[in-house]
Amino acid sequence: MKYLLQLKAIKIAVLLLSATTTQAQTNYKVFVPHSYLTKNYLASATDNIPNLGQYIFENRFELILEQEHAESYVRSVFESAGIPVLNVSSSKVMAPFREKAGGNNCEAAELLCSNTSQTANSGGAGTQELTGANQGCLGIEHQSSWYYLNVQTGGTLSLTIAPNNGGDDYDFAIWGPFTSATAGANCPPVSAPIRCSYSSATGNTGLMVPYTGQSSSFGCGFFGLFPCTGTITSTNNPVDNTEGVGGDKWVGNLNTAANEIYILLVDNFSNSGQPYNLSFDGTSVLGCTPVVLPIVLADFSVAKTSQGNRLSWITETEDRTDYFTVEWTIDPASGDWKEIANVKAQGYSQENYHYNTIHAVPSVSEINYYRLNLIDLDGSKTTFSTKMLSADNSRGIKKVERIFNTMGQEVDENCKGVVIYYYSDGTTERMYR
Repeated sequence: MKYLLQLKAIKIAVLLLSATTTQAQTNYKVFVPHSYLTKNYLASATDNIPNLGQYIFENRFELILEQEHAESYVRSVFESAGIPVLNVSSSKVMAPFREKAGGNNCEAAELLCSNTSQTANSGGAGTQELTGANQGCLGIEHQSSWYYLNVQTGGTLSLTIAPNNGGDDYDFAIWGPFTSATAGANCPPVSAPIRCSYSSATGNTGLMVPYTGQSSSFGCGFFGLFPCTGTITSTNNPVDNTEGVGGDKWVGNLNTAANEIYILLVDNFSNSGQPYNLSFDGTSVLGCTPVVLPIVLADFSVAKTSQGNRLSWITETEDRTDYFTVEWTIDPASGDWKEIANVKAQGYSQENYHYNTIHAVPSVSEINYYRLNLIDLDGSKTTFSTKMLSADNSRGIKKVERIFNTMGQEVDENCKGVVIYYYSDGTTERMYR
């Protein structure tokens, strides 16, 4: 027992030490004309650059990068986004190292079981699950956290997202309502959110009870002590269901019914890694009825064989599953997917189960893309869009001599990760599988 207590004490000490570990980062100040100091311009320049902080100040953007780059490179990034740059300066800063938070993907969404205020973490984006079909007012995921809100008792539901760092810009979206049986099949969502805020304002944001009168939630009259009356004329007020960069951070609350499930995405646009606090208000009561996940998919892979492209997948659990479909395209952006296989599912299983099928006639001149769908017994369809696969059968046109990974080790063509192909004509190709 004494030995176990000592190990526990050591573990706690290590955790405390790691929590206070600092790392060197580079802070870039990018001075631009005032008319370009908007959230949309900042997003257009930085959405494809991994960063640890991005902010808008009175006369500049500030960007924190973990790796040091030349100031000329940072300038070119902004100018390539159509933003004229007046000057760029940089300096070293020390910041605490933060582990990536869990729940970055919708399939790992956390079920919030009560209206109790709670602190949440901010870090990492996981797989990009926002698309043109489901993103609503949002852009890409920056530092995202996904949640299920399970309404036990219906009524009104308000929400406040309060960043620990008041200078952080948090955005959010809510989808629903679903049931406990259909919420899992709609995560990630397949349609636009019912509430959405992409305001460029910093500080607290969320769902607020709509009010009438002036655009203030603090009351009217003498010191705001009297209720507001009249009609709202401003476009920036909590009665909105969605708002862009010019919004005031607040959209209207929800009127809920018992047993409804909502999906909530909280996204830290600032990429600061700082935590936030979630709190709820209103007459709705959140409960702990679990969200039914029709399937836990452990693996989905493709391998080229002499018979064609072999698609394989493994499920860890299944509940009320009917059948799978495998779809194929040579142009994912077009949305033109064709079903090439229909495979019967287990229905119910608590053990690993292996499936496979062959695409006998893939394109030999272009890259082949595949995705997997599940159809439930109730007809619900789940598309595993985050697990899309590709197989480049065009390499059969010129002979592949050897394949190496980034460590210089020779591998076969089914190796995953970054690989380098050496062809018979002396050319090479670097690609990610």
